[in-house]
Amino acid sequence: MSILDVTEDQIFQTLGKGRDPNFKPIEKVRPVVIRPKKTYPINTRSKTIPSVKPVQPIEAPAQEMVIALQNKENDETIKRLTEDIIELNSRVSGLQNKVKWYMVPQTVAVLILLLVIVVQANP
Repeated sequence: MSILDVTEDQIFQTLGKGRDPNFKPIEKVRPVVIRPKKTYPINTRSKTIPSVKPVQPIEAPAQEMVIALQNKENDETIKRLTEDIIELNSRVSGLQNKVKWYMVPQTVAVLILLLVIVVQANP
């Protein structure tokens, strides 16, 4: 006997609990509770925005400006940095000019070739 041949009655008899032929499931009816719809009160608050007082700037007592004397070392480093920046700017502008004069003839050549191809394609 395979497991598929076993019926529900045989399972209950094997367990020692026979099925009651008069058994009927009890249907429990849940009581219906009617809830009133929630009502919202009318907004009675005024929609006025409280006025904001402008903030008065506080005047600080005038302080004397202190001019710090610069060392000769600081002056030299600043001059050296300025010269390096000027040299870098000149190199970059030179490279930009080379690239510009390299790109312009190539662009013109490509446009001329495209024009020739289009003219020859349309007899």
